[in-house]
Amino acid sequence: MARDVLSGAVSPIEGARAIARLRITARLETDVDILPLVGIDSETDALPLGRDREHWQAQALIDLQGAIDDAQRWARDVADSRCRSPLARSDSLLRWPG
Repeated sequence: MARDVLSGAVSPIEGARAIARLRITARLETDVDILPLVGIDSETDALPLGRDREHWQAQALIDLQGAIDDAQRWARDVADSRCRSPLARSDSLLRWPG
């Protein structure tokens, strides 16, 4: 997911949401690079993205688009380095303790 965020294949907010959901399973709930992504998820949880947009009225989506665009720019700034770091240390993250 981090690679997809960095490549632009996934929006930074959607990527942060996915990573935030998986952090406990991945045993990264207190990781210094993951916590800011959890923050992105928390700060943007009211914004409809992806499949959630199907449940919103068209005018509401139009009205929110400026806020969504601003949030995506902010999230990209925060997520960029926070996605690069776990990828750089992915070998150590994938090893089981002990």
